[in-house]
Amino acid sequence: MPTERESQILKLIQENPLITQKELAQRLGITRPGVASHISRLIKEGLISGKGYVLPAKKYVTVIGATNMDVYGILKKDRLVPKGSNAGHIVTQLGGVGRNVAANLAQLGVSTNLITVYGNDQNGRTFKEDALRRNINLSYAKQLLDQPTSIYLYINRKDGQRLIGVDDMDINNQLSPAYLQREIVSINNSQLVVFDSNIPSASIRWLYDHVTVPLFAKSVSVNKAPNLVQDNVNLTGLVINGVEASLLSGIKPNSTTAAGQCAHKLQAMFHTAIYLYVDRRGLFYDDGKQQATRPYESDLRVMNTNGVGAAMIAMTAACYLRHMTLDQTLDHMILAGERTMATSASVSDQVNNELAK
Repeated sequence: MPTERESQILKLIQENPLITQKELAQRLGITRPGVASHISRLIKEGLISGKGYVLPAKKYVTVIGATNMDVYGILKKDRLVPKGSNAGHIVTQLGGVGRNVAANLAQLGVSTNLITVYGNDQNGRTFKEDALRRNINLSYAKQLLDQPTSIYLYINRKDGQRLIGVDDMDINNQLSPAYLQREIVSINNSQLVVFDSNIPSASIRWLYDHVTVPLFAKSVSVNKAPNLVQDNVNLTGLVINGVEASLLSGIKPNSTTAAGQCAHKLQAMFHTAIYLYVDRRGLFYDDGKQQATRPYESDLRVMNTNGVGAAMIAMTAACYLRHMTLDQTLDHMILAGERTMATSASVSDQVNNELAK
């Protein structure tokens, strides 16, 4: 695995395969012999080869989105006592839709680049260590020295349903069109791209205009889901939950029939394949030509619904890369969602390469 410095050199070579060692040294602020030493190692590792620093073809997926630390409470009783103390359990763990998608993809055996931003704090260091352990490529991510890693605080009922959430995610505004433009070569060399609606609206518009490979979106929160609605939508698929779907479509998916109508309305809005997942009901698909439904298991014990959509869209991407049929894809997606809901973790270790076969 390349060091941080070698990853920087790889990134510059990818942007300009004909860059000289002198130019690399100037860009990185190191000596030319130092560059030569790193180049020698990269050649030995098979990451570059020959003159012109030819980059061997490598298949990978790019994920663009949020990284944060999740802090959440699970109530012991169904009834919430407002303005008072409520007994429960408190959990702190890594999250963020972009990060969760990347973690799931890595577990599914997909080489993954994660474009995200995080702080130079303990949460940021924890994220970085975890990503490297999972073999998620952070060469295109940015660690900011003057901003904290984002935090998401929320409260769940004991059945896993969200009561309220508060996010401190201003750092994601750094995922700007200008930042993404610098990574355009890597983005469009991907097999496909997945992004979440935590990123700025202008950045979503930029992705619609500039990404030339299959593009999948994960809707995030009722406040940010509207960012996906643009006049230049260019999506291969959209994964969205019932609350966000209700906001955008005006149809509450509170029955099987209504959920189907909601998915159909969204398909007409976005002109792409819609994967709508609804609490207690299941998965509803509509691509304008065909519709399909996959219900959740009736005896499913829900621990936490956070991370379900990330698991589902990661599985969608993995199935797309493996050229699976629609029926196979939906079967795998519902399993990924169920396995994630059955654990308190935002990324279940049961969503893995074995499940995707």
